[in-house]
Amino acid sequence: MKTWIPCLALVFSYFSCIAQVERASMKQWETIAAQHKAGKLNDTLYLVKAQLLTEESFKDPALKDRLSLYRQIAWSDTAYRPFRVKYFAFLANHASLVHQEGYAIYYLQKMEEELMQIKPYVSSLNQPRLLLGIYGDNEQTNLKRRIAIIDSVMPILRSLPGKISQQSVPINTCLNAFTILKHAAQLYLARKDTVKVLGLVGLSRKIWNQLDKKKGLDKGKTEQCQMSLYLIEYAGARALSEPNRGREILKNAYQEITAQNSHITPLFRRPFERTILGRLIDFYIDQNQKDSANYYFNKFKNTVASYKKNESGDGTKFLLYSGKVQAMNRNYLAAYQNTLHAYELNDSIISIKIADIQNNMYASVVSEQRSEALVTAGKEKQKRNLIIFIISAALIITITVFVRRQRIGAAKAERQIDELNKTTQIQIAELEAANNLVQKRMGMELHDDIAGRLVNICNFIETKTFEENDPEKKKTLETLAEMAKDAYLNTRSKSHEWYFKGLEDGKIGFSQRIIQIVEQALPVGKYEKQIEIDDDSLEHISSQIRIHILRIIQEAVANILKHARASKVKLFIYEEDGSIALQIADNGRGFSVLSKRKGLGLQSLQNRIKEMGGSLEIDSSGQGTDLLFVIPLLNQ
Repeated sequence: MKTWIPCLALVFSYFSCIAQVERASMKQWETIAAQHKAGKLNDTLYLVKAQLLTEESFKDPALKDRLSLYRQIAWSDTAYRPFRVKYFAFLANHASLVHQEGYAIYYLQKMEEELMQIKPYVSSLNQPRLLLGIYGDNEQTNLKRRIAIIDSVMPILRSLPGKISQQSVPINTCLNAFTILKHAAQLYLARKDTVKVLGLVGLSRKIWNQLDKKKGLDKGKTEQCQMSLYLIEYAGARALSEPNRGREILKNAYQEITAQNSHITPLFRRPFERTILGRLIDFYIDQNQKDSANYYFNKFKNTVASYKKNESGDGTKFLLYSGKVQAMNRNYLAAYQNTLHAYELNDSIISIKIADIQNNMYASVVSEQRSEALVTAGKEKQKRNLIIFIISAALIITITVFVRRQRIGAAKAERQIDELNKTTQIQIAELEAANNLVQKRMGMELHDDIAGRLVNICNFIETKTFEENDPEKKKTLETLAEMAKDAYLNTRSKSHEWYFKGLEDGKIGFSQRIIQIVEQALPVGKYEKQIEIDDDSLEHISSQIRIHILRIIQEAVANILKHARASKVKLFIYEEDGSIALQIADNGRGFSVLSKRKGLGLQSLQNRIKEMGGSLEIDSSGQGTDLLFVIPLLNQ
């Protein structure tokens, strides 16, 4: 049996065990974090440096905490999605190193979900590769499970040569494919199934031939694929009983893996070197060439140096080869003890891995995720409580001022309205289109802001009225409620009157009008905006459709102002397949699209697009909201 340590896509090569250098210190993590905060490292450079530290820290119990800033940056922009994939790969590898395979499978699934967002999507083959490692690699252990896994991925493996030639297949998928093929070749070689072994050799060569034609691939990972190919071809030579050819394959592989110009990093090269040395030891033992077997075992021992440290703490591979060589040298007692210890240790590790899966580590992972969510929710609750306190204080002050102004008279009431307008920070630009556009914007602002505030005041007064026990104060509050309600209705009526009166049929300057509305509502200092409008696509649309577009933009922008807490907004209008496409996106906090509770704003948008016979697609998450309106031009 051999010790298995899974090597994950986007992080590792294919070999069966990973040597770990000393873990990165806390000071190193703090240094790059401080450099990023000071602006000396941009986001991308920080992510790359953090990855290098991670590759030295896979055994660090605090690795997930160390990667907190990495995660924050990776999820701040969809352009960093490849780093999200790596984040889950890091955690999966860490979990596998400490034999928490349930965690590892969970993180692999999260990684695959991120990979699915990168088009064109090709299966990474991470999970089958992980499971093959868990279930062992000899001819008896979990044989049915391993054969079932290999059979399940063979259609994907057979399709790879064609996919590589026609499209860009991630090099990490190829790494995983070669690892699975190597595992399968060893399995069928042990079962003396020559036909299967030779079929796997042929498929491996086809994949390699297509991969070798590609330019610009990571040289280190390409060489790792070639090392796997050597080991698969060695299995083919053994199946055909061609010892001379097998020896040449192994020597060529050993020469390349130890060459000074090898592009494979030391982290990945050392396990490859030990794997090839192990094959050479087996070869010369089979050929009864003791001197050569002892020679390569000494090289193997030197690369291990201290197997308890460098082979993830179990050292079963070293124990097995030590037992074989000692038996060859007729030191049978030591050979028996080492081999027995290796088998017991390896069986125990496999049992732990399988038990971890069967006991469903996912429950622990979900619990951990929920705990983190509760901590985050607690912080958000404190933040919301502060905001609610400020809003409540502001409302109380506003109502007090309002009551006072009512007592003073109409002149001071007008000044109060001016003050409220100032607090809304709305600036009405002078437009070349004259008073109708001004009235339209004033109507929009009245509807979106002042009317909304009056509704809040009405609700607040009604709540206080309900809670008040003093009859006189209660009567006063009821009077105030009626006054506030009357003010709200008059404001809403006037906003609608001004808004609809301000709409005007005019093709000239329509895109400019859209830009002015967005620019006015979203000030430059607070929002980063990207607005792209295809004027030609708007030239032949009817006045009614233009009005609908303006209202959609108004409602969507108002929702961003009220709810999104965004800093970036994108607006695109273009023609596609006989339809007008209007896309509005932000990087705000998003909302649940599946929630049964829908606000009036979202319902208004859906009703409006339905009235035009169009469609609305909504994509919303914690990273922002993307609205895509498609308005057919037929019969317009």
